[in-house]
Parts: sequence; C-alpha cells; structure tokens
Amino acid sequence: MTAIRGSETGAVGAAEPTATAPSGERPAPAVRRTVPARRSAGSRRFTLSLAQLATVAVLLAAWEVAARSGVINPFLFSSPGAVVESLVRRAADGALANDVRVTMTEIVLGYLLGAVGGSLLGLGLWYSRLVADYSAPFIAAIGAIPVLAIAPMTIIWFGTGLLSKVMIVAFSCVVVSLTNAYRGAQRADVDQVNLMRSFGASQGQIFRKVVVPGALPWVIQGLKLNVGFAVVGAVIGEYISSNAGVGHMILLGSSSFAVNIVLAGLVMVMAIVLLLSFLVNLLERSLLSWERTGQ
Repeated sequence: MTAIRGSETGAVGAAEPTATAPSGERPAPAVRRTVPARRSAGSRRFTLSLAQLATVAVLLAAWEVAARSGVINPFLFSSPGAVVESLVRRAADGALANDVRVTMTEIVLGYLLGAVGGSLLGLGLWYSRLVADYSAPFIAAIGAIPVLAIAPMTIIWFGTGLLSKVMIVAFSCVVVSLTNAYRGAQRADVDQVNLMRSFGASQGQIFRKVVVPGALPWVIQGLKLNVGFAVVGAVIGEYISSNAGVGHMILLGSSSFAVNIVLAGLVMVMAIVLLLSFLVNLLERSLLSWERTGQ
C-alpha cells in the first residue's frame, strides 16, 4: 500500500478518443458516464444493507420462536423479547443511561490517549530511524502483553476509579496505532522527499507536506482497528473492578445467572462499537477525500 500516489496520475494522462458529435449537437459531458456506476454502487449498498437486516430479523425471529416453543431453554439462552424487556427496564430507572455514560467516558478518554497519542508517537518516530530501531523490541514486547494480564495491576496502580479504566483502554490501543502510523510514515514517497530536500525544505516541512498525508491511510486503519480494542479494554476494566458501566452490567448478570441482562450488556457493547466505527468512517471520508478526488 503506497500512501502517496503522485506518479499514478501520469498513467491516466492520455484521455480516450471521443467520437465526434454530429454537426449542431453538443457532445455529452464525460462526467455523465459515471452516473450509472454511482447508481449501481448505491443500489448494491442498499441491497446489501437490506440483506443484512433481513438476516438479523430472521435469526431473531427464529430465536424468539424457539424460546417460546420450548425448543431451547429460555433460562439458559433467554430470548430477544426478554433482552428487550431488560433494556427497557434498565432504561426506565436510569441505570442503562448511567452505564453507557460511564463506559463511553472511559472509551473516549482512553482512545484519545492511546490511539491518537500512539499515532502521533508513531509519526514522530520518522524523525529518527535510530530511535525507532532502538525502541522496536520494547514496543513489540509491550504489544505481546495481554490486556487481561495487565488490567489487575492497573487497578492496583491507578485505583478503582475512572483513571484505571482509561489507562487500560489506552494500553489496549497504543501499540497498534503506533506501529501502523510508523509504517505509514516509513512508506512516504522517497522521490517527493528528495524533491523537497532539493528545494531546501526543512524536516518539519517534509513531515507536514509529505509524510503525514502519505501516512494518513495507515493512521486511519489503526484507528479503525482500535475501536474494538478500546471497547474490550473498557469492559475488561469494569469487569475486574467497577460500580457502573456496561462491563459492570454484564458482571451483575453473570453473577446472578441472568442471561437476559448479560445479553442486554452485549447488545450495548455492539451498539457502542457500531457508533464509534461510524464516527471513524466519517473521519476517514473527511481526511482522505483527496484520495477519491485524485487531488
């Protein structure tokens, strides 16, 4: 994957010969050729989304019917109706909103510290290959530590409050973002870097104008991967020690054998992941619009 595609534009420099329009008629604008393709892509996305929703609906309906008819044990497997009832009940007494607020706070703060901070560190390693090579084995060693193993020590070091959960989330994200950003920075277009140096550009100017734009696809990919890691880190922290949060909600359901509450917590986890993934996709479309427009 190359981040800077300056050389690719030359390959499309020669336009296809167009048929001469009959006299007195204007040739159709070339942009109109893309309309059927856009409609086809939009139709495909709509069909795919419809198929996905239909699949979920069929599975939920089959699950509900099986639970009501006794094919499966409702105590062991619960049912969609019981899960919805649990969500409604917790939403009515305010417990659900409080759990989601606590978990989202931990995720957002930890994500900013770990994923965004790790991306900045990874980009910064471009300035010194010596520092990058020196720190590589330490980064690899830290990345090999399971979050579940470090979480209890994090609770001991930072207490049972918000800070410990934020640090667990940050630890879950930092290595992935750091390595992705550094790989993207190392793949900056060498010809463009040398060209800017020949014009007397400073390291900072090369970094801002060439390295960062070229590494953005890698940085965004790291942010996407870290959405799931951040949510898992927050839930693990809450599962170990907390008095609120979605992980605490799942823990309460597990300890009381209330499968419907456990599944309600998992539904909220999936909803949070989908929301954060949607926001990262919006960020990607905003930052990488130049890739689609060819700028």
